[in-house]
Amino acid sequence: MVKARGSLSVREAELVLRGPASGLPPILLGAGPDDFLRERLVLAARAGAETEGSEFQRLEGDALDAETLAGALATLSLFGGGIRIWIREGAKMGGPVEETLLAWMDAPGEGVFVLLTTAREADELKFLGAVAGRSSTVHCVARGGEGLEWASIIAAEEGVKLPGTTLSAVFRSAPDLLSFRQEIRKLSAHADAEGKVPARALDSLREAQTAASVERWAQAVLAGSAAEARVETEALSREGVSGTSALWALAECALAALEPQAFFYRRTARAAVPLKPAKARAVLDQVYRADRALKRGEIRDTELADTLVQSVRRVIRA
Repeated sequence: MVKARGSLSVREAELVLRGPASGLPPILLGAGPDDFLRERLVLAARAGAETEGSEFQRLEGDALDAETLAGALATLSLFGGGIRIWIREGAKMGGPVEETLLAWMDAPGEGVFVLLTTAREADELKFLGAVAGRSSTVHCVARGGEGLEWASIIAAEEGVKLPGTTLSAVFRSAPDLLSFRQEIRKLSAHADAEGKVPARALDSLREAQTAASVERWAQAVLAGSAAEARVETEALSREGVSGTSALWALAECALAALEPQAFFYRRTARAAVPLKPAKARAVLDQVYRADRALKRGEIRDTELADTLVQSVRRVIRA
């Protein structure tokens, strides 16, 4: 992990971003694969701007040129206050744009704050490492028990009260925190004034979770869990889900790891344990090998999921 000048947790960064401009660093880097956590930073920055009457400007990194960025960084707020600039997809900026931002960091303009977000981690690209080494960094990835802690926060914010075991089960069945929040919002529609959810709503959710899911299957395989992968593989077999569907669910996870934020259409989310580019390429290689074997008649569609479980888990562990 790149050692930044200062690392903040998402919760710490939210407090800073919602506060006055005087407490903001010139630039804050939000780097990591979790869409929900990056969204929290953006919402907090926007809320802070609204509270103090500052301007809030959004720029798309993959469509940004050096002249436009330089102009935005030099702009004085029309309202006489500060200006907060959010650069989305910061890992996709061109070389001249990156140079412009790094040069500005040497002498940042007064009253200008930049939130740079990216689905890449800070140590994946030289440019991100340079920014991280000279700025405050928020690592947007939930590791270990952090995911369940965020699940509790989401449930509380949505006004839903669930027993700990139920909350944990719903969290484990969701591919990511955004999906978990969506499930909690569905439950909130059935909750009473105290936030309690009737048993029939929970039963309906459990029934949906027990159905075969290529998304859950892909997550289990990529997380390296033999037991969970076996359970999900058996569910696919019982419900007659094609091995080809499972194959492309894995491919989408791997492609999303190589090109974060590009797969807006994707059916599957990223792996619960984010894939490094080298591992993602290794997974794709196994997917293409299995696809070729299927087309040559060397394996049958019904054998595809089992074959991928073994080959992908092997390269993940390597």
